[in-house]
Amino acid sequence: MARPSLARRTATTSFVLGAALLLTACGGSGEASDTGTDGPLADFWEDVYGEYDEEKANAEAMEIEEATARCMTEQGFEYKPVDQSQSTFSFDTSDQDPAEYAAEYGYGFSLQPEMSEEEQAAMDAYVDPNQEYVDAMSESEQTAYYEALYGDMASMEYDEDAEMPEYDPAQAGCQGAAQEEVYGAQNALWESEEMVAFNDATTQLYEEIEKDPRLEDVTTAWAECMADAGFSGYSTPQEAMDDMMERSNAMWETDSPEGPSEEQMKEIQDLERDTAVADHTCKEDVSYDKTYQDVQRDLEAAFVEEHADTLETIRDLVAEAQE
Repeated sequence: MARPSLARRTATTSFVLGAALLLTACGGSGEASDTGTDGPLADFWEDVYGEYDEEKANAEAMEIEEATARCMTEQGFEYKPVDQSQSTFSFDTSDQDPAEYAAEYGYGFSLQPEMSEEEQAAMDAYVDPNQEYVDAMSESEQTAYYEALYGDMASMEYDEDAEMPEYDPAQAGCQGAAQEEVYGAQNALWESEEMVAFNDATTQLYEEIEKDPRLEDVTTAWAECMADAGFSGYSTPQEAMDDMMERSNAMWETDSPEGPSEEQMKEIQDLERDTAVADHTCKEDVSYDKTYQDVQRDLEAAFVEEHADTLETIRDLVAEAQE
């Protein structure tokens, strides 16, 4: 049984693509960091792109939807643009104490905050404007519809153990064509020789951060603390988080149409909470986050100084792509 999701969203791929690219540029390998730190490079990107503009993002999402509708009409199908601002739900836990969050939700994999009554009502009231049209189709017509909308992605099967294939708008049907129409210049920027070289440089930077003696010492102390708490086998905080994510995902890999049993859910959730609490406590005890932040800021500051000319080139290229 596949893990359930809220709904199929036509703008999801563009959002994930943009987020992944920005994280890769700012975080080297793209591996999720559990320190939640900022630094000179984050300051640079914020200066280049400015603060997140929700109104602008919604307008661009609607541009993509309208372009998708035009493309689908050319393919012989009806498609009503979806107002993504009315179909997106998120949980803001940024103000919650990290220790309290760990005790309540672990890492947020098998446990998530519940929606408020207002949020739940809004989600329940949401209606995909294309659902009735698609439901009236035969199975073969639906297949053709989704192939026109999503291209090869509609029927592509992914190996969860393998690296995700690179997203190619040209293979993503009308949705991909619409994203290219709206974001083509920006996508080309991330594939440019200058940006690829810059990403390679930041990848090396974050590898150096992980190997810094200050961080290696505190990571060893963290692992010893975790072992004393009954969680041996983890050499880094990232390993603990990744293990919980994999266990949570594996819980849904069942042939049962009802999904995992309550006992299985509780077992994984209790383990995730306990692991996250121990992780947070040990980080506090050995000053892991502070050390990581110090190392990151030191090495990023040196990187920014060394690559000042490159950063200005990137700034100019981003400005040109946004014109």
